[in-house]
Amino acid sequence: MTTHKVDSDSIKLPESWQGKAVMLALVGLGLICISGLVFFMGDRPIALRTLMHSYLTNFMYCISFGIGAMFFVLISFLTRASWNASMRRWAEIISMTIPWMALMFAPILLMVLLDHGSPLYEWNRPKSDFETGSIIAQKLVYLNGYFFTTRAVLCLLLWTAIVSYYFKMSRKEDETGNTDLTLARQKWSGPFVMLFALSVSMAAFDWIMSIDADWFSTIFGVYLFSASMFGFFGFMIVSFMMLQRHGKLKEYVSIEHFHDLGKFQFGFTMFWSYIAFSQLILYWYGNIPEETNWFRDRLNGDWKYLTYGSILLHFAIPFLGMMSRHVRRHRFGITFWACWALVAHWLDMTFLVMPNVGPVTISMIFGHVLCGLGMFSIFVSMVLMRASGVPLVALRDPRLPEGMSYANPLL
Repeated sequence: MTTHKVDSDSIKLPESWQGKAVMLALVGLGLICISGLVFFMGDRPIALRTLMHSYLTNFMYCISFGIGAMFFVLISFLTRASWNASMRRWAEIISMTIPWMALMFAPILLMVLLDHGSPLYEWNRPKSDFETGSIIAQKLVYLNGYFFTTRAVLCLLLWTAIVSYYFKMSRKEDETGNTDLTLARQKWSGPFVMLFALSVSMAAFDWIMSIDADWFSTIFGVYLFSASMFGFFGFMIVSFMMLQRHGKLKEYVSIEHFHDLGKFQFGFTMFWSYIAFSQLILYWYGNIPEETNWFRDRLNGDWKYLTYGSILLHFAIPFLGMMSRHVRRHRFGITFWACWALVAHWLDMTFLVMPNVGPVTISMIFGHVLCGLGMFSIFVSMVLMRASGVPLVALRDPRLPEGMSYANPLL
């Protein structure tokens, strides 16, 4: 097969960006350290607890982009999609942040293993601290430091293996043009999607839901999945716009592709809302105390503004704003709603974790925002470093010509 001819400068990042990525990572690390100082300047008795909850929130926010990218790549091969062939390499690059983000999870694992009075997970205490027969006591066979760490490591290793395999095969196809590599990735996409579903649910249950160990939701894994996809499509749109502002990928990512990315973001706006409402309505209808406590913490005090605000920020406003086809085909319009999605997704992760700390304080808000900016800066630096020296388009992908000529049907 032949390679599509193109100016190599339009599909590669300048070498200077790698140095900028390192600087961005250092700035992000500094912001996280400053956020810790802000927390300790506030309510000192719960400062560590606040810091760890904020760290977990922002870790989940950033790794969710990698989770979304991994699924995007897998489902593209499973369905043999060609419309996104020119964008798939960028999704592979985003997914390759997962191995590095796994290292960012180390502080949480160390805390779980070494601290039996955990400021993050209430189950991470000696068994004698819990009443015999209590809900948490009955879960300690599953929720204990060593088993939790084992599951987390296995989950992160699985994700690392999946994204590394697809990225390695994609780069190998760049060199050889062997289409058998595409067929091999198609073959494994089905089993990997099943493993993806199981592992994401396990991570959602362990890393977020077990903060409230006496509460559970069987739909929580789907909730995290829908939120991750919503955020991922927002990040894809924004990053492509930024790349094109610097003269990259203009020939490969057209308004037709932005239109479809916008449709997916619009679709996951609705899907997230459906899952969130489904989770709420069951507990509201059952009205069982141990099941409603999780929502009670989020519907009382200042947290209620975030809870009710999410209905507008994560559903109603973007739903109305992105409904029009013309908005999804307008560069400013689609970029605006993609940026909106990134903020709404961060607020959603905050809603899942931070109310467990306690009442809202000024130092909590300020420190949490700094920690978020720091973690996101580190994540972006990971993307840029992984993208350095790598073609941003899989030029020898057999579906690339079809993807570049793709156009949405006129309605």
